[in-house]
Amino acid sequence: MELKSVYAFEESDGKIKLKKKNSLWEALRLSIKEPEIIAFTGGGGKTTAMFSLAEELAGCGKRVIVTTSTHIYRPVDRIVAEAADYKTVSDFLTINKEHFSTPAGWILVTGQPAGEGKLKGMELAELEKLVQLCDVLLVEADGAKCHPIKIPRTGEPVLPKKTYAVIGCAGLTCIGEPWEEACFRYELAPCIFGCLTMEDRITPDAISQILTSINGTRKGAESMEYRILFNQADSDVRLLYAQAAAETMGKQWAQYCAVTSFHTNDNANTGTGKGQTR
Repeated sequence: MELKSVYAFEESDGKIKLKKKNSLWEALRLSIKEPEIIAFTGGGGKTTAMFSLAEELAGCGKRVIVTTSTHIYRPVDRIVAEAADYKTVSDFLTINKEHFSTPAGWILVTGQPAGEGKLKGMELAELEKLVQLCDVLLVEADGAKCHPIKIPRTGEPVLPKKTYAVIGCAGLTCIGEPWEEACFRYELAPCIFGCLTMEDRITPDAISQILTSINGTRKGAESMEYRILFNQADSDVRLLYAQAAAETMGKQWAQYCAVTSFHTNDNANTGTGKGQTR
């Protein structure tokens, strides 16, 4: 998957409006001052967005490690270091120094084999040390069983200590759909968000509440930089959904929202690790 379009919200004439940006990193309005941990939580599009961000950062010369604190599908077009601890990853980088010691940026994926084509995260204490080996550690810290939006239960998400920023994701495909079909752990909605009526379909107002609440996608990120990422904006209607959700959030949160759409490009090769899986 390759990034097709990305937007951020800006205030103009007293209104919140979408403005096209050149990159996801620009739209997220984050900065890297030192080796940082950035975690992805929520639903639809986390993995795609995470690898897109990894590509952008590597293209800027950053050393990027991608991993998970839960589970992630093992990519078939990346360099993968199967590892249960920091030392194994460090040794992997040393053994393959011809690739990882160049001035150009690179991407390394790591985790433990978990069956069914997946990788699982290593112990958090080991995972957190990985930031010593790179400029940016990207962590998929949540699972949504392929649903576009999610409500976390106790113990979720699994955020590493010293996480700098959390990017809370939602797929715009959930809007207008029944709760039980589009929202993972939808049964938690009435007790956490009492104003949500389960007989109704998901609305822009509902996903705004979930994405900004400390009982929703922002859970655990209260003291961290927090960004909201609307994915799957593949039509004018979905862009209008994103606009409606941002307006519901108000200026306080709209300024921290980004919107993406992706398209498939099987021939893409940025020279940052695609086509090499180990």
